[in-house]
Amino acid sequence: MGGTRGRVAIVHRALPWEEPNLDELEELCSTAGYEVVYRLFQRRYPHPEYNIGPSKLSELKQAVRKLGITKVIFENELRPLQEYNLAKELSVEIMTRLRLILEIFTQHASNLEAKLQIKLAELKYELPRAKEKVKLAKRGEQPGFHGLGAYEADVYYEEINRRIHKLSGKLEEIKKKKLRANIQRRVEGIPIISLAGYTNAGKSTLFNAITGYEVDVSPQMFTTLSTKRRIARIDGKPAYISDTVGFIRNVPTLLISSFMSTLMEIAEADLILLVLDVSEPPENVLNKLEASLSILRQIGVTSTPIILVLNKIDIASLQNIEEVKEKIGQSYPTIAISAKNKENIDGLHLLVSHYLNSYVAFRASLTLSEEAERLVRQTYLKGRIINLQYMDNKIMIEAEAPIVVAEKIKKFSEPEEFIIVKR
Repeated sequence: MGGTRGRVAIVHRALPWEEPNLDELEELCSTAGYEVVYRLFQRRYPHPEYNIGPSKLSELKQAVRKLGITKVIFENELRPLQEYNLAKELSVEIMTRLRLILEIFTQHASNLEAKLQIKLAELKYELPRAKEKVKLAKRGEQPGFHGLGAYEADVYYEEINRRIHKLSGKLEEIKKKKLRANIQRRVEGIPIISLAGYTNAGKSTLFNAITGYEVDVSPQMFTTLSTKRRIARIDGKPAYISDTVGFIRNVPTLLISSFMSTLMEIAEADLILLVLDVSEPPENVLNKLEASLSILRQIGVTSTPIILVLNKIDIASLQNIEEVKEKIGQSYPTIAISAKNKENIDGLHLLVSHYLNSYVAFRASLTLSEEAERLVRQTYLKGRIINLQYMDNKIMIEAEAPIVVAEKIKKFSEPEEFIIVKR
C-alpha cells in the first residue's frame, strides 16, 4: 500500500532530552499509504510561530519544492496558528501524528463502535482548537475553513460540544452492553484472557495460534481496531481469548479516552498476555514494554496478572532473547514463543493455566442420575476432565472446573466424597 497516496516529509522537533521518533512515524505513514521522501529532526524548544526553528523551516521549504512533497507530517502536536503559518510558508497540507493515526483508524474501522470512537476522537481533537481556528477565519487568515467563515466562534464550539456529548452517549450504551456480557461470562465461570501489546508485535497471529481461528494478519500497524473474541481450550480448560487495538509510544490521552470502550476489554480481563517482538533490538523491546505498561496503567490495570510473551523467536537471535530476559528480570512471568510457527505454544498453555485462579481441581463421587450426567457434561464444557469412571451406580470424576461448577458438584456429592486437589 505504501507510496500510493503521495510523497510526504516527516518532522520531529524534540526537547533537548528527548530521542527521535521518526522511525515509528515513518511506519505510520507507510501504513496510511504515504511515501516518506524526507525526514527532519531538530532538538530545541518549540518556536512560537512554526514549532521548528526558522533555519529548519528554510531547509524543509527547499525539500518540499525539490522532492514534490504534497504533505508534511509532524510528530509534534501543533497549535492552529503554527499549522496555518507552516501551510502558508510551505504551500502544502500540514498534518500531525494524531491526525495521521485517526486517518489510519478510519481506513481500518470495520464496525459501528470503531467508527464512533474515531469520530469522537476527531471532535475532541477539534474542540480546543475551534475558537482559534474561527478567529483566524474571520481575520481572513484561514480561507474557506470548513465553510464556516460566517459562524461565531462560540456557535461552532457549542456544535462540536453537542456532537461530542451525543457520540459519548452512544459509546456509553455500547460499553454497558459489553459490561453486561462480561458479567454473564463471569457467571459462567469462564475466564477472560486479553492479548495486549505494541502494534505489530504479533497479537493477531498469537490469537490464531491459540484459538485456531483465522483473523487477518498484516505487517501494517493498527489492522485490529475492534475486539475479536473466541473461546479456546487452555491446557484443556475453556477461556475467552480477546484481541484488540495495538499500542504505540506517546499515545495521546484523547485517543485513550475515545477508545475506552474498546480498551475496557483489556482492563476487565482475568489475565493479560502482553506480547513483545523479541526480534527487535533489546532497547526497542524494553521501550515498547514500558510504553505498553504505561497505557495499561492509564486504563486502570493495577492488579490483573500479566504474562510477558516474547514473540518471534523464529527470527530472533538467541543472544537477543537472553538479553531481553535478563533486562526484564523477575518483574513478570515471561515465556518465549513463535506464534507464527506455533513454537512453545504448549509451554504458554501451561503457564497461562497456572494463572487461571478461577478454576478448582477436585475429585468427587456422584450417585448416577440425570442430574449427575448433566453436571458431568457441564464440567466437560466449562472445564477439563482428567479422569472419569462409571462404577455400579456411581460416577467417579477428577477434573478442573470453574468455581461455580465445582460448587454445584460439591452440593450434589456427599461431603466426604468431594476432595479439593492441590496442584
